Amino acid sequence: MKKIACLIGACYSLYSCKPPSYSYVPATMNTTAYSRAGEGQLGFMFGSPGIGAKGGVAITKNISVNAWAGALPAGNDNYGSKEFEVSLGIQTNPQQEHHVTSFYIGHSGGSNEKKRTGLTGDFNRTFLQVQQSAIDARLGAARLDGFLGVQVNYLSYEGTKESAPFNDYLWYYQPYFGFAIGGNNVRFEILQGLAIKNTGEWSHGVRVFPWFGHVGMLVKIRNNK
Repeated sequence: MKKIACLIGACYSLYSCKPPSYSYVPATMNTTAYSRAGEGQLGFMFGSPGIGAKGGVAITKNISVNAWAGALPAGNDNYGSKEFEVSLGIQTNPQQEHHVTSFYIGHSGGSNEKKRTGLTGDFNRTFLQVQQSAIDARLGAARLDGFLGVQVNYLSYEGTKESAPFNDYLWYYQPYFGFAIGGNNVRFEILQGLAIKNTGEWSHGVRVFPWFGHVGMLVKIRNNK
C-alpha cells in the first residue's frame, strides 16, 4: 500500500509540473466506451487536469452521456485551473474481438490563473472526438480496454494578463492513446497525448501546453455476463 501511495504521489508531481510560459493546460480525455446498455463507468485520475473524476452511462448500447471534472491547485509556478465537461457519445455495435468506434460531441467550461504573469481568465471549449476502442480484451488472466483517437477543439478564452485584456479564439487538436487493465470491473488506466495548435498560431494568443495525460483507476458498474 505504501508503494502505491508513493507511486500516486510521484505521478501527481510529474503531471502537475507546468512550464510558466503556457496559458492553458489541456484537459485529459474522457475515453468511455461501453459493452452493453445500462453500463456505468466511474473513474478518478491524476494528470494534466491535476486531480480529476469522470463518469458516464450507456443509455442504450449505442448512446451514452458522459461527464468529467478536474482541478489543478496552484503549484510552484502559481498556475491553477478548474474545468468541467459534458458530452454525448454514439458508438457502433461491438464487432469481432469487441471493437467499437465512438463519436462524442461535447462542451466544457472553466477558469484558470497564473499569478506570476498576472493571467486570469474564463474559457469555453466545444469539441468533437472520434475513438477506436477494444473492450474487455483478454490478456492472460486480466482484461484490457485499449483506445486510440483524436479530439478537435474550439477554445474561446476571455481574461486579462498584466491588467490588459487577453482574449483569443482558437482551434487545437489532440491525438491520444491509452489503455485500462485489471479485473472484470476495476482497472488501472493510463493515457497519453499531444495538443497541437493550428500552424502559424503557436506563439500567438493563448499558448496551449503541448502534452496531456493521466494515470488513474476505472470502475465499471455492470453485471458480469
